[in-house]
Amino acid sequence: MKLNKTVIATAITLGCAVLAAQAYAAPAPSQVNYRIVSWSEALHIHKDGSYSETVSRVLQPLTVAGVSGVGHLEIAYPANFATVKVLDAYTETRAHKRVNVPSSQIFNQSTPTAVQAPFLSDGHVKSLLYSAVTPGAEVHLKYVETFQHPYLPGVYAVSATLAPYIPVMKAEISITAPESMHLYFHARGPWHKTRTSGSGMETLTASASMTAVKFPPMSSAAITQYAPMAVLTTADNWQTVASAYNQIAKSAMKVTPAIHAMAQKIAGGASGEVAVERIYHWMQNNVQPVSVDYNQASFVPPAVHTTLARSVGDSNANVALLCAMLHSLGISAVPALISQSERFVPYPGADPFAFSHFLAYVPAYHLYLDTSERYAGVKDLPSSDQGRPVLITGAKPQLTHTPGPPAGLVEVHEVQNLTLSAKGDIEGHSVITSAGWRAMQVRRDVLGDRSGRRLQRFIQNSFYSGGKAGSIHVVAVRNRRNLNKPVEMTLQWQDSDVAIPGKQMALLLPSPRNIASPLAPFTSQ
Repeated sequence: MKLNKTVIATAITLGCAVLAAQAYAAPAPSQVNYRIVSWSEALHIHKDGSYSETVSRVLQPLTVAGVSGVGHLEIAYPANFATVKVLDAYTETRAHKRVNVPSSQIFNQSTPTAVQAPFLSDGHVKSLLYSAVTPGAEVHLKYVETFQHPYLPGVYAVSATLAPYIPVMKAEISITAPESMHLYFHARGPWHKTRTSGSGMETLTASASMTAVKFPPMSSAAITQYAPMAVLTTADNWQTVASAYNQIAKSAMKVTPAIHAMAQKIAGGASGEVAVERIYHWMQNNVQPVSVDYNQASFVPPAVHTTLARSVGDSNANVALLCAMLHSLGISAVPALISQSERFVPYPGADPFAFSHFLAYVPAYHLYLDTSERYAGVKDLPSSDQGRPVLITGAKPQLTHTPGPPAGLVEVHEVQNLTLSAKGDIEGHSVITSAGWRAMQVRRDVLGDRSGRRLQRFIQNSFYSGGKAGSIHVVAVRNRRNLNKPVEMTLQWQDSDVAIPGKQMALLLPSPRNIASPLAPFTSQ
């Protein structure tokens, strides 16, 4: 289980619940594996800008599956400007016996990104292994994180979400800050706000409980779409968050002679949208993307000349490099923060951790460019980026939405010519045209670096793994490398034993899997 600083619901994995402070005060639904007895996060801002966050919680497993969920807890943090100290960790058995977590069962290790790309993240994970955890026991944890500075200058925030499938007996978040700072409360749902002050400090607290269990339908959007949520923050609006990012990113995007020379070389004398397209596609081919969790890293992008030299970066670093190269050619471009979770409404209040990814935004052509997507066209966005809340930074910051799927765009268009032979075989000639996000998927998952015999073998294996008998051949692939056009594949195939000679037969359409699969949930319901 990974602790997320901002969202209770994502920190507590699916299927847990809290119904009462006393064990078995009320029967829990069979789907609930464990419950949250209490959860609190208290953020304390110091006058020098540093801050600490004290987290305390009590979890109770209700099933064997719940035991596995709470018996191993993790605390992730950015070790380059934060430390974690465990104040208390123990199991309280059903017989009310305390079993402490010894120091030998507390481990500290680097995250995979910190090992593979230490120049992008110094993320560490403190892991705790609990003993004597059985259904009905309680797992207690209290720790404090101390930060030298906030993730973004002047912006402090803590938020919590009550997932409908996680009934919570008691949840509380708070911020304590010097009275000279302004604290803002935003929420939806049954959150109760209190303010207290004294000794030159002010404390803003949000508390709530939710004891009902409601499991959302499968494939629902992110819980931050609809679940009760509270945000306590020093940022009065999203523009404040964008301006804070501008402060730390401006120097990193400084154009150097090397950046300008590279941009000119890639553009090849082109300007405007053509130059944007060439530089974007060059980055897709030459700068390796790495995924970074910004809870475990800084939002500060590395200097663009170092990203160019290393040819590797996270979305923040790569977007900064793309923007700098465009700036060197006189083209305005700014980083834009986006969340790739299935979320289409913004948080009720301004919190930097509402975002987990970066795009480049080119206002002159209203282009959003994802440097992490190798096979995206200059005017296409991956489905995970479409219609999402996006915070545009730069001189004119604003919270808006990325474009959704273009109206009238057909992602998959397939034409089949079928011939039924007298012996019961079907021979087919298929032309499959894929556009938008589907074209990215085909180029990534089907074509990739495959060609010739390797591509032929891959298509054959897919054909046979679908339970078909016969043969299939790739006749032609068009626009394979032209990412701005739909990709087209022509296939010749023969499917044996699909009909019985002399008997009636029927074909269920649409039969191609890439068309039928998205329709399956609708037909099954």
